[in-house]
Amino acid sequence: MRKLTLQEVEDLLYGACIFGTGGGGSLSEGLELVRKLYANGKAVSIISLDQVEDDWLVASPYYVGSVAPPPEEVRKRLEGLPVLPDEVATLAARALQDYLGKELKAVIATELGGNTACAIETAIHLGVPLIDADPAGRAVPDLAHTTFHIYDVSISPFALANRFGDTLIVQHAVNHDRAEQIARAFAATSGNLAGVCDHPVEGKRLRESVIPGTLSQAEKVGRARRLSRAVGSIPAYAIAAAGNGSHLFHGVISEATWEDVGGFIEGEVTIAPIEKDGSEPLTVWFRNEFMIARRGEEILSIIPELLTILDHTTGEPILNPSCQAGMIVDVVTFPAPAAWETEKGLSIFGPAYIGMEREAYDALQEKVVSAK
Repeated sequence: MRKLTLQEVEDLLYGACIFGTGGGGSLSEGLELVRKLYANGKAVSIISLDQVEDDWLVASPYYVGSVAPPPEEVRKRLEGLPVLPDEVATLAARALQDYLGKELKAVIATELGGNTACAIETAIHLGVPLIDADPAGRAVPDLAHTTFHIYDVSISPFALANRFGDTLIVQHAVNHDRAEQIARAFAATSGNLAGVCDHPVEGKRLRESVIPGTLSQAEKVGRARRLSRAVGSIPAYAIAAAGNGSHLFHGVISEATWEDVGGFIEGEVTIAPIEKDGSEPLTVWFRNEFMIARRGEEILSIIPELLTILDHTTGEPILNPSCQAGMIVDVVTFPAPAAWETEKGLSIFGPAYIGMEREAYDALQEKVVSAK
């Protein structure tokens, strides 16, 4: 077990947001959250996956909701209700413990991104360690995009809670998609924010179904960004090297558009080369997270590979709706975790998810192998 300093937690969150591929929650909000906790004398401890004992109960706490303000009708219904000081994901975790009649021995982040701070906060409030692993290895748009789905770990029973003190236990959900619909419906009636704690699983099963070492990898990447800035070098190259990735493109955003499509943020970012030499721009399409990068007709990156856009000077990851024309950026890719490259992994979160053929990903991997 290792107790993290504030600097280590900040590095971890920077790295998690880089692996968040344009989604996964706000870095600034995550940093603000952990800084408040540490200012109050709190600290999080992390343990490796192999330190999790067979009979431990573990679950994933996180937030669900929307950044959009609630409709006027919902807002009026919520006026006057008492607001609890407790954090909603912690409320959900406690509700799940009460229902199961067993305490959580550790928690695990549901994905990597700014929202990883939620798992840090819940671990601190419950007084349990955070596991150095997660079931995505990145940020993902759907609850179904999880290695728990690959390895048939049930999402239910799961707990929901809001800031007014309402809690709900879902004993059984037909599948991950139905679970997400239920959670989002609860959040919609709660002012567009709810806490969730799901995938209660014993330690032995957990070790077989998640990606180990992702938090320490995120911390390594975040530290590389910070140290690179300190010596005045370009952070993107240090970030790519630390994460076993590749620097894909450098340029200036010439156009960025997005819209809300059925609750997903979908859009496109066009990045022009700095040198006006007539070469083609890079186009990145996203659905909550960056999904595919093209230059002309050539596909340069596609899910489940990780694709992220970084500020050229600071190396900070840019959330997809925050991309704006005039920004000078670097585009970096990282290899997909092995679980996503299995047949089942690719069927859940591969090119078909965005209407592309599997061959698009296979062709990229062949290029990587031939380049070595």
